[in-house]
Amino acid sequence: MKQLWCWRCKAEMPMLHEIEFAEISKLYRDSMSSTKEFRQLWNLSLDKISIEERMFPVRLRYEQMTGMKNCHHNAVMHHRLSMYGPPCRRCKKPLRTPQAKLCGACMFPVEQIGFPSESKTDTPSTSPSF
Repeated sequence: MKQLWCWRCKAEMPMLHEIEFAEISKLYRDSMSSTKEFRQLWNLSLDKISIEERMFPVRLRYEQMTGMKNCHHNAVMHHRLSMYGPPCRRCKKPLRTPQAKLCGACMFPVEQIGFPSESKTDTPSTSPSF
């Protein structure tokens, strides 16, 4: 777990590493399927239950992992470290994705590693004559 700026929450939030996220993701999938066994395991009524009740195990486990209470289950699914890019060189907020070409906060362009920047020169380019 690592504290990182969340674009959706507009605040620093606990972000999950892949192993932590895998556990939360499984709870989320199981909560959505609402199998009889899953509801019995978590002492959830077999009658109609609300989405908040069905997602209680997700929120509870996230709270146990991070100390963050009452984080919405959909927000939890966006608190995955691997979804974010490195920090912006200008404002230091994380890029919205690892593939981002500019920072979502300050619009600073991201230098693409492995691709040399094209520089404009005053000298005319010469094309080969065939």
